[in-house]
Amino acid sequence: MDESIWIRHLPWKRKNRPESKSGQIKFDPKLLVSREKGWGCLELLLANRSSWTVWVEEATVVLADLVAICQSEVATGEARHEIHQNVGAIDSLSVSLAAAIYNAAGRPQGPYSCLVSTDVRYRVFDEWCNVKLETSRVEMAGLIAVGLRRAHWYDKKIKQINDLARKEHNG
Repeated sequence: MDESIWIRHLPWKRKNRPESKSGQIKFDPKLLVSREKGWGCLELLLANRSSWTVWVEEATVVLADLVAICQSEVATGEARHEIHQNVGAIDSLSVSLAAAIYNAAGRPQGPYSCLVSTDVRYRVFDEWCNVKLETSRVEMAGLIAVGLRRAHWYDKKIKQINDLARKEHNG
């Protein structure tokens, strides 16, 4: 008898299976800066490491702690970047978020920086899913990305605030 057949039926193997089909998807979006001919491009890399196609609807970007010298418009602090594309099995797609962040920041005329929280909405197996990326500090000059650093401390701080609010609400 083939070992792989009976191993799949062991009780501890079943316990580790995802409860939904979408839990089987290895969809890994990342925010990164790519350098091309001296220019820094802020990109959202949508990597699909599974055997099924993923439909990516949009990315929502929320800005916090904006530091800008001169703005030509009022900063909204949030931008929605529509993607509306499939990412095939074992494939990736790269989209620029520079314009979305620039517009949400109020179209600053000089260097600026802010915390960026990104949420990607996608669909797989007729299920809508969201994945939230780690918060990052982005440094920009217009539409050009100058730097990107992960801001783990910010995610921890927000989690603590949410936990405290939940405790107060529950009594």
